[in-house]
Amino acid sequence: MQHSHILWATNTLKNKGYRIQQVTPEQVLCTPWSEVSRFVTEQGFVYLKMVPPALSLESNIITVLHEQFHAPVPQIIAINQEEHCFLMVDAGIQLHEFLKQDFRPEIFIQVMHDYTAMQIRTMDNVDLFLQLGVPDWRLKQLPKLYRQLIAQDDLLIDDGLTHDELKKLGVLEPKLIAICERLSRYAIPETLGHCDFHDKNILVNQQTHQTTIIDLGEVAITYPFFSFLNCLHRAKENFALTDSQYEDLIDACLKPWLALESSIHLAEILSITQQCWLIHSVLGEYRLMQSVDQASFQSLNRQGRLARNLRYWLDQ
Repeated sequence: MQHSHILWATNTLKNKGYRIQQVTPEQVLCTPWSEVSRFVTEQGFVYLKMVPPALSLESNIITVLHEQFHAPVPQIIAINQEEHCFLMVDAGIQLHEFLKQDFRPEIFIQVMHDYTAMQIRTMDNVDLFLQLGVPDWRLKQLPKLYRQLIAQDDLLIDDGLTHDELKKLGVLEPKLIAICERLSRYAIPETLGHCDFHDKNILVNQQTHQTTIIDLGEVAITYPFFSFLNCLHRAKENFALTDSQYEDLIDACLKPWLALESSIHLAEILSITQQCWLIHSVLGEYRLMQSVDQASFQSLNRQGRLARNLRYWLDQ
């Protein structure tokens, strides 16, 4: 017996004129925060994504980004708010898969420029996204979010931290406040940011090389260079880039930001952001943990991620 969201998707596709070639869709992803199934139709692949209620703002985010900001996001066919799911057109393969055999920097750079363009276009509309339920992780909020996180003694000790490390984390709050204040002095506004932005959350059409940003349930209003650094750091690791290649990639990806800040200031911003970037990463992981069934989350064997990144923060 098919689940209700599968039945909804099947009926919706038929009503919209899609000719389904497989009665049962193939499940291509199943995690506590995302279930994705693929329908084979005569018009091509169609994907059905279902998420937990806490992440169900994704379809609304995609709709607004597509209709008002012409952003490189999935093309949605239909949305079912009650089932927390939506149908979307095939947008290609993961950028990670596309580039892993032959890293082509021009494609990666174009992705980063497209993402930056989306961030710049949404800078004056943060209230719109906050009203949709996007979390507020702006610089003035980060110390409070950090304080709330390190107050979760049982959670963090269970993840591998010691009581002594927790005390040290509390002592470092003024340092985080100082970093946030330094970043706020530059002419880079806070905007919409993908909290898990990397080459596996970007799709690329193999024929046209058009790219699409996915997993947009994990967005926040935040400082834009957190996601910028995350994507670049993951690219260096995933594609084994040399230090020289990495520096060249950073310079090329930074070019759109030169409309707002000088190259000297951008280098300073990256250096400062690097100091607290892992706090942003920890908040993203914690948000996922709070969004899904805890037993299912623990089955993924992600224990220790919070502790590891918080230790890096301590070591700095």
